Amino acid sequence: MFIEKELSLLTQKIGTDELLDKIFRTYFKEMREEYFYDVEKEYQNSRQVLEQILEEEQEKSLKMIEELFKENMKYCVGFGFKKGLYFGFEQYFKEESTKDPFDEYVHDDLLTMPNMEKHREYYERRRKIKGLVEKIKENLSEDDSEQMIIFFCTFGERELGVLRHSFYIGYRYALDIVEEIDLLGTAKIADKILYTEYKLGFTMTGKEREQLAKQHTKEVKNETPEAPFFIHSQTHRTHGGECSN
Repeated sequence: MFIEKELSLLTQKIGTDELLDKIFRTYFKEMREEYFYDVEKEYQNSRQVLEQILEEEQEKSLKMIEELFKENMKYCVGFGFKKGLYFGFEQYFKEESTKDPFDEYVHDDLLTMPNMEKHREYYERRRKIKGLVEKIKENLSEDDSEQMIIFFCTFGERELGVLRHSFYIGYRYALDIVEEIDLLGTAKIADKILYTEYKLGFTMTGKEREQLAKQHTKEVKNETPEAPFFIHSQTHRTHGGECSN
């Protein structure tokens, strides 16, 4: 038995279609219910518009973009999981650890240059995606190009959501292992755990909960809610700066 091969197979099993689908559904539900942003609906709307205006070859390129993004998101599941696992152990064993683990270990390592180039297959797929997007936009009007940008950015938002949830799954797995070895292990670092979950956007302060309740009340009354002021940077941000251009 080759241990390195078995470890590689274990990593591949983390990025399954089943887990990716579960993460998608959790992320879409979270964004709709807590942040009043339906990223999936925005994607479907832009997709429908593009289907009506694109020619056959452009449509093939669009499908290829979707396939490449899906492969990258599978990579993101394993990548995020391992980074979260590492940070969970770091937080337990080290007195001082980073206050922004998602930014430092995930976003800055995978989604920004030149670090992105270290992840060769992921980076090559991103290069292909960018090239296909630009090629499609060449023959589109300014308004139609805007739909292409929306389409591209919704995938960026999805990918960020996948990374965030995968990181948290790995983080929680590390904490579960700690508890198996040290029964009071997580109790010793409860303050760190709560701060991490807050930074990731999985928990909030009492004031933020009250604000969210007010926003939901507006929803029930069919009023247009304002975006909650407590949206954390990890839950809704431009993807590597590309969607802000």
